Amino acid sequence: MIKPKKAVENITPYSTPKYAQICNLKLDSNENPYGASKEVLYALKELTAAQISRYPHYGELVDKLAQKFNLFDDQILPTNGADEALNVIINTYLDKDNELLCFMPTFAMPKLYATSCLGKFRSVDYYAKWIFDADKLIENISDTTKIIYITSPNNPTGECATVEDIEKILLNYPYIALILDVTYINFANNPPDYYSLVNKYDNIFIVKSFSKDFGLAGLRLGVILSQSQNVEQCKKVISPYSVNAAAICAGIASIDNSEYEKYIKDEIKTSREALFEGLCEMGFKPYKSEANFILCDFGRYCDFINWKLENANIKVRSFKNSDVLKNCLRITTPRVQDLSIFFNALNKKDMLVFDLDGVIFDVSNSYRLAIKETFKYFANKEISDNEIQSAKELGGLNCDWDLTKYLLESHGVNICLGDIIKVFQNIFFNPEASGSKGIIDNEKLALDPQIFEKLSDKYDFSVFTGRPKVEAIYSLEKFGILKYFCKIISQDDIEKEMRKPHPEGLNRIKKETIYNDICYFGDTIDDIYAAVASNTTVFGVAKQNTKTAKILLDAGAQNIINDISKLEEFLNIKDSINVNN
Repeated sequence: MIKPKKAVENITPYSTPKYAQICNLKLDSNENPYGASKEVLYALKELTAAQISRYPHYGELVDKLAQKFNLFDDQILPTNGADEALNVIINTYLDKDNELLCFMPTFAMPKLYATSCLGKFRSVDYYAKWIFDADKLIENISDTTKIIYITSPNNPTGECATVEDIEKILLNYPYIALILDVTYINFANNPPDYYSLVNKYDNIFIVKSFSKDFGLAGLRLGVILSQSQNVEQCKKVISPYSVNAAAICAGIASIDNSEYEKYIKDEIKTSREALFEGLCEMGFKPYKSEANFILCDFGRYCDFINWKLENANIKVRSFKNSDVLKNCLRITTPRVQDLSIFFNALNKKDMLVFDLDGVIFDVSNSYRLAIKETFKYFANKEISDNEIQSAKELGGLNCDWDLTKYLLESHGVNICLGDIIKVFQNIFFNPEASGSKGIIDNEKLALDPQIFEKLSDKYDFSVFTGRPKVEAIYSLEKFGILKYFCKIISQDDIEKEMRKPHPEGLNRIKKETIYNDICYFGDTIDDIYAAVASNTTVFGVAKQNTKTAKILLDAGAQNIINDISKLEEFLNIKDSINVNN
């Protein structure tokens, strides 16, 4: 295998979906939700065979850009999207061991481009969220700093830098190239006049994309604006004819249609304000934005909110791997008429929490059988279902490994827990096995999977189980119902001393989700104890008028559901009683 150069070897490529995403609202990439203008579509239809078969010419586009930005044509270089513009500038000016400096968080690609050309990348944290501070950048300039990258408005935080801040850097550090990415500037309430800086300073490179405001993301059109000598240097690096004829055609039509440009600005600003106010009213923390998106801090509810949006087939940008943004989502401003779809997806519902074993899954031929087989392996004799059930009813043995150890010890067989787990898991679940993964595959669903779809308009669903996470995910996924659960709290998520009957698992679900009412369905005394301790309404799952049913009721279950497959009927009765009360 041929290895790439070391600078590239450890870079994680920017991830893009292989196929177009079909969703109710696509709010994850800051694309223009209104699309390109009709004039653009008409112009594209008028493209001739000759225009397509010959290499493109930029002249007309450059002339119109020069007029739009009040610059000369030799100060303008069209590019294949703003990404190519950034790559060209960085590859032109950043040498080995030179440094690119910027605030973080920001657009990801400059780091990749700087690293791939053997340069260094260094980021600066904000003093305050999210306020651009030129002095903070200046404090961090070093002898090796060759490029400063600034996005204004910044992606994903949405704030603008003032012209004065930009000039402070340009004036005091003329030997440093300042890349000013103004991709989102048309959405600012009072856009700073950055373009006039091009004629004043020979160390500024303004980068602009046509993807956002003009709706040309699929055609890839961007531009570099800088003094003519800089443009000439960049031309040495850029690919010839990198901007295709269709993008040039669409760019010309977009620039000619100033009315549509204004319409998009006004619509986005109106929608952005309504989105901001709506998120505030829901108790979240959106940040003011000058771009076509809003960054919102959802705090401990971030995963839950993201799940609700995904479940409604609404795509937003998550930052799970970022320490500073891990509780935030970036939401592209939707069309005004689509705001209701977004907010409806976040409506509060009642929350149903389920134990898995004996509730959602019939485990008589999986977990119960694994207990029996493990007991037999060490004790050389059989153990009955009644004895297993009696042990479960004692409480404190919700983990089947611990239960098996207790049963062995009650028969005078002392085996360390680690050995029990090894034998138990070999029987029950081997994720590396080809074909059957173990007797976990004997499990059956105790209720119709369509019940979740049917109830999802009114309820959200969570899991609180003593299973290891991998086993919980495996079975839920196998039966096609994993997608319905917003939260899965397993034994891996909780310290051993805080597992059932401790309420920690339910408390976590209550703390990290939003709901009107919440209840738990469990089949063991530990399930009931955990719910009672967390002040959660709990229903026991057991045959009516049995010893187990009585034990669960005595432990605090509000009622018994005899057949979990009749969950909908049970909930209707419960809700009817609540209404009458």
